[in-house]
Amino acid sequence: MRQERWLVTGSCGQLGGHVTRLLRDRDVTVLGLSHRPCPGSHGEVRVVDVCDSARLTDVLDSFQPTHIVHLAAVSSPVAAERDQERAWALNLTVPRQLARTGAWLFYPSTDFVWDGTKNGRYRDTDVPKPRSVYGEMKHAGERVAGQSGLVARLSLLHGLPVCPRATTWTRWHENLSQGKEITVCADEFRTPLELSEAAKAIVDLGRKNVRGVIHLAGPDVLTPRDMACRLASSLNVKPKLRTVSRLDLPGGKARPRNVAMAPTVMFGVVIPAYNGAHCLHRSMISLARQRFDGKLRVVVAVNDGREDTAEEARRLAPVIRATGAECSVVVSSPKRANAFAAAEAELPEGPRLYLDQDAVLSPNAIAELARILRPGTGIHFAAPRPRAVRPHSVVSRAFYRAWQDLPYVKESPVTMGAYAVSAEGRRRWDEFPDVHSDDKWVRWHFASHERAVLRDGTYEVVLPEGVKELVRARRRYQCGNRELQSHDLEYADDDRRHRGVVRSLVSRPTRWPCSAVFLGVYSAAAVLDRYTE
Repeated sequence: MRQERWLVTGSCGQLGGHVTRLLRDRDVTVLGLSHRPCPGSHGEVRVVDVCDSARLTDVLDSFQPTHIVHLAAVSSPVAAERDQERAWALNLTVPRQLARTGAWLFYPSTDFVWDGTKNGRYRDTDVPKPRSVYGEMKHAGERVAGQSGLVARLSLLHGLPVCPRATTWTRWHENLSQGKEITVCADEFRTPLELSEAAKAIVDLGRKNVRGVIHLAGPDVLTPRDMACRLASSLNVKPKLRTVSRLDLPGGKARPRNVAMAPTVMFGVVIPAYNGAHCLHRSMISLARQRFDGKLRVVVAVNDGREDTAEEARRLAPVIRATGAECSVVVSSPKRANAFAAAEAELPEGPRLYLDQDAVLSPNAIAELARILRPGTGIHFAAPRPRAVRPHSVVSRAFYRAWQDLPYVKESPVTMGAYAVSAEGRRRWDEFPDVHSDDKWVRWHFASHERAVLRDGTYEVVLPEGVKELVRARRRYQCGNRELQSHDLEYADDDRRHRGVVRSLVSRPTRWPCSAVFLGVYSAAAVLDRYTE
């Protein structure tokens, strides 16, 4: 695999400095370009005017970047209108030249592509209607750069810069600390994002080769006045504010009132595929039928060494891509943990669903998972409700009726083939261990109040048919439980799963035949385990 080589234009700007420093800290080869000498110390920076096509060509030919983050820009919408020739060049001419390299290209758009008339947040699927020349430039740049990489509409960025320089934020910080008055508007609504968070997102998205158009925005809708109050609170000072209208600011007539954006949800799906040529269509077709407005990225990890499984996954991948989602197929070495590792190496940070190859999701499942796992809900582990395909075997139907009435099945998210975690939840462990019951191992990383079962979203699973398959499945389950005994996890609740089981099995005489089947399978599996150890 070719070594990553990152080129960052505008590397001494507010966002460029953070991106360049982050890449340097991660020991990535990075070259920064700035149109003036850089006073900071965050990696190699060359003084190059990217609008000079010949000089830019020399840099591109000599450095051979694999990733380009194009952050060179005019300083503000007002400056863009004042120097339109340079602004148009930075947003159209330069991105065209950068795109011809074939490198992954990041282009920063703006929340000023919106006209501000919408009630609520703009989504990345809304059609831009810019009111200003600056917004028109950025929208035009989106169409150029979007063919070669990732366009991110950025909201108002805040935080201290890496390179020593005066910014609105540094002036606010200094004046509030000294008890001086600052002027802020209170009728412009945005979704601010911290500079370091934006930089991390850009680097992570680039390393995963994410493409398309997304929104990089913060979780809260705030006015500049709200932001100043929050900054004053963090400094533990009482702010002195002079409140004005956005119309009183430079270029005020062209400033839209509401440009709040809904952050793009990058929802990842991992499907380990083992001897799955006959059943992969179940999970993959159900993903193609999802009603989900966010960005969906599916990775099928084939870990059985069989070409027919890989061929079936590759055959079905275009069905998912036809919906606008991304889908890739990777091949890993045997063992389920290796499949997880190979698939997750392809996914950006975000909520994540782990889906069995034969599980069928209801069309609303991922949208509901994304809602319940979004930041601020306190839920970090969730599962759709299981819905079993009616078995042909009378014995299997009886076993399932008894099982679904057990207290621990009703009270805890049941993960027979699908479970999901939030972005924050996924940070609680590094790599998957080599265990059969990865679902339970993951669940034990979360307290009971952090877990949830979807109200409407379901997944359909195929139950074992007949006594032999039921006993075999039960033995696999018991093997998984034994493996987990060596894992000391904070929220392990296996000792509570037997509570109320006897009462559940004997309390309803009409269900005694089902209870007898359940106990028979349970006992047979236990006896076989004892005599085959």
